[in-house]
Amino acid sequence: MPARPTAPPAGGLGWANLGLDIVSVNRVRGLLAAYGEEFFDRMLDPGELADCRTSSGLDVLSLCGRIAAKEAAFKTLRVRGRLLPWRDIVVRRSDGGWPLVRLRSTAADMAADSGITEITVSISHDVDYAVAVAAPVLGLPSDPRPGSPSPPPSSRPSTSRSTSSSRSTPMTDGLQQVKDWILKRHPEREDLATDVDLIENRLIDSLSFVEFVFLLEQLSGKPIEMETLEVDAIRTLDAIERTFFRAEVR
Repeated sequence: MPARPTAPPAGGLGWANLGLDIVSVNRVRGLLAAYGEEFFDRMLDPGELADCRTSSGLDVLSLCGRIAAKEAAFKTLRVRGRLLPWRDIVVRRSDGGWPLVRLRSTAADMAADSGITEITVSISHDVDYAVAVAAPVLGLPSDPRPGSPSPPPSSRPSTSRSTSSSRSTPMTDGLQQVKDWILKRHPEREDLATDVDLIENRLIDSLSFVEFVFLLEQLSGKPIEMETLEVDAIRTLDAIERTFFRAEVR
């Protein structure tokens, strides 16, 4: 199999990674109708929600614009094996009306590792879609020593790569419902092996991830903190079963 191309480093002099994202207005409107404003508390902080609020409730186009901006900003960081830290990338409306990005906590650490000091974004929306483009402002990398090696790609536990054919026990009821939930959103797939990488194959994207967390909380009865959730805990159905449904008996 041909080797994958190696991307340039995330930060450094003369190199800047742009981020672009598009969000469906109908999709966000459906999430708002299904879950209410509580759903977006996991993604936006109170100030961001206030920027989107009108006398009649949350403005869906403004909501979509901020979601797209967070996604676009995250893409500039070029990190692997990390979940989008929704509430650590803050997109507020400035006095002039344009969006400003503030990075905090996990997102700020990711940016520092990539040599990024700030991220600037531009948002545009129409009837059906919101689009955002983000560009990083580069500073010195966190380890500027000449010849210092780039950090290796995040490794994945070998246990998450076990093949589905090795299963000797049936799926738990909770995991079966998770599998059905994913397949319902991807009708192009007839089945889903338990070792398929859900993240790399975009079977769970950043927006559906929040909805997915709601589902896992409901099925497992366990509260989930998105800020501390490890990506490998939800990378495959096998990993999800070990993390959330191991004690369940079918």
